[in-house]
This record gives sequence, C-alpha cells and structure tokens, in this order.
Amino acid sequence: MKKGNFSNLVPPAIVLIVLIVIGMLIKGGGTSTSIVIGKEPLSGLPLSKIGSIVITKNSEQTPSTLTLTRADKQWVVENKNGYPADADRIEKFIREFKDMKVLRELTAGKSQLGRIGLLDPDNASINSATRVSLLEADGKSLIHTLHLGKELSAPGSENQNSQQGFGGFSDRRFIMIDSKRSEIAVVDQTFSNASPEPSDWLNKDFIKVDKPNSIEVIYPGSEATNSWKITKSSDVAEWKLDGTVTDGKVFDAASAPTSPLSSPSFNDLATDTEKAQLDKNATQIKISTFDGLNYHVKVGQTPSGSDRVIQVETTGSLPEKRTPGENEKAEDKVTLDKEWAEKQEELKEKLRKDSAFNVYAYRVSSYTVESILKKRTELLKDKEKEETESPADPPVPFIKPQ
Repeated sequence: MKKGNFSNLVPPAIVLIVLIVIGMLIKGGGTSTSIVIGKEPLSGLPLSKIGSIVITKNSEQTPSTLTLTRADKQWVVENKNGYPADADRIEKFIREFKDMKVLRELTAGKSQLGRIGLLDPDNASINSATRVSLLEADGKSLIHTLHLGKELSAPGSENQNSQQGFGGFSDRRFIMIDSKRSEIAVVDQTFSNASPEPSDWLNKDFIKVDKPNSIEVIYPGSEATNSWKITKSSDVAEWKLDGTVTDGKVFDAASAPTSPLSSPSFNDLATDTEKAQLDKNATQIKISTFDGLNYHVKVGQTPSGSDRVIQVETTGSLPEKRTPGENEKAEDKVTLDKEWAEKQEELKEKLRKDSAFNVYAYRVSSYTVESILKKRTELLKDKEKEETESPADPPVPFIKPQ
C-alpha cells in the first residue's frame, strides 16, 4: 500500500470512532441496550453511577413524583425533607432492571402504547406508564428512562384473561427503554416496588427499648388521675406500682405493660402541623432503663384512620468508669474492665442511633402505644380473700383387714 493511500484512510477511521462513541453516549450514560429474547437488555447498567431515582405515576389526572437521592453515602427521600431511605429496597429495585430478561420483543406504534399501558404519565392518566428515571449523582445526566406498562400473567396460566392476556397473578411486565417504541419488551419482572408514595421508601428502623426499670404514663388535664408509674430495682426484682392502692385492690403485674416499645416501627413521618399539636395536651410516656438510657414519648390524638402521632426524645447518662464489685479479684479486673468498655461502646452507639430520631415526629399504628396507655385502675385487681376457715380434716385412709 502506498503511503498516500494509507493517509487517506485515517480521517474516515477517526470519524467512525467518534460516531460510535457519540452513539453510545446518546444511548444513555455510556451504556447500550439490545432487545434480544432471553438476554438482559440492561446488563451493563452502572449501578454505582446511579445517584438519583425519579418515579412518576399518574393515577388521578395529576402526576405524582418521588425523588430518591444518594447523599453523604446514603440514600434519602427528597419528598420527606431528606429523611433516610430504605437502602435495601432501593438496591433491590435498581438491580431488577439490571437482571431483567426479555421474554418477548415488540415494536408498537404511537396509537398502540395505551393498550399496553405505556403512555407517558405527563400526558395521560388512563393507560399511562410508571416512569422511572435513573440519573447520575448530579441529578441531571440521564442514564436511562424506563416506562413500566401493564403487567401480564404467564401464557396458559389459570389467571390469564383470554381476551387481553392480563391475569390476576402477574409475573411479567411491558417495559419501554429510553422512550423508544422500537425498544419495547415483555420482561420477567413486575417491579412491584415502583411506587411514587414517599412513605414506602422510608427507612423504617426505629428506637428499641431494652431492659426498662421505670415506666411512667402521664395523662394531661382532667385525666391526670389515670396516671401511673411502675419501677423495679433489679433484673430479678418484681415490678412495683408507685403510690397508694385503693382498699381491697392490689397491683396486677401481669396486666402491666412491662416491655414497652421493644420493637416498634412507624408508618410515616408526621406533618409539621401534627408535630406542633404534640405540645398541646399530649399524653406522655417516660421510660428509663438499667443501661442509663431515657425515652420521653409524647403521644398525640389520632389524626385519621388508626394512626397515632408520637415524638420520642432519647437521652442518656452513661458512666465514665466501672464500679468494681465488692469481692472482685485483682486477676479478674482486666477482663471485667474490657467487657465493660465494650458494652459502653455499644450503648454509646445505641444512644447515637436512637437520639437521631429526636427531631422528627412519626405516625405509628395505634397498637404501638395503646398497649402502654392503660389507666391506673386497669393495673389493679381485687385482693384475694384470706381463708378464715380451717381446712377440713383429711379423710381416714381405708385399711384392709388382715
């Protein structure tokens, strides 16, 4: 080949490379898709590059949008003022896109999108898709847009609707990738977590009260006479009711809520208005533990449905040094000091986590607190009558004659 001919080939080659690179970028985030039956069209989805997820759904003529953002090494729900999101749910959700397999490929005309539920939610509420936008950390660079259409049942299944092919038990779904009608497929995922409801995405981790030694319920206003407090002096001691007890009554420890808030959860964050109402006539629950942690709970009225609004303030007074036992041996001191120090670190971490909830108010199911909110009279039972009559003489045993 002559030198002049080789020089003429270089410019077209460079142009071709540039066009390929541009084409890949246009595909979205540097990843390409290919609709092939049995293959994963988004197998190259760069999970680590996803910094924002926007879910849009139109069910009542007005699109509702959820925004999840990765901030400070954790996911947050922007719609809830940056409250921590459920990272496990998010990871599972985006991995479903990466792992989905094509069961059927098709191309649809614009007029056919409504039939398979792929109309854009910005333009329609009936037969519209749930739109999922995956963006990079800047919140602007789009990686992929996924339109999720109608769900389907497996062909031949009992739940399949013979006319439309849509059954009651769904195991697959129409999806359109990057708004391209030429890239529509039925995939082996239903993406059931694709909800724009912010409360569905909140991290529902909450406080957990361990080893309480004092539980007090304080009712406001005219209900103050229903207030009560129970305490115990050690792990093995019995619970005691503070104050005098009405004649003929005794404290019924079995009916007392002695394990309050041991594994609570919440349904949603309370609104600012609901939170402000807690400063007006809220019932209070005060719990102290053997570990030195204190929980002050304000309980509001039921705003709607079966939820109650609460706010928890967690504080703690942890000792700086261990108090040696009365008969502690010198050779045991090193081991005991180490165990105590490790336990204190655990308590400091627990205090840090539980106190992070102090600034929020929450909506919880009513049963979370109603088992604690007993009236003082409900903790009492009738005193058993003492036996005044001597027991009857035992029967004379029968002795068989010899």
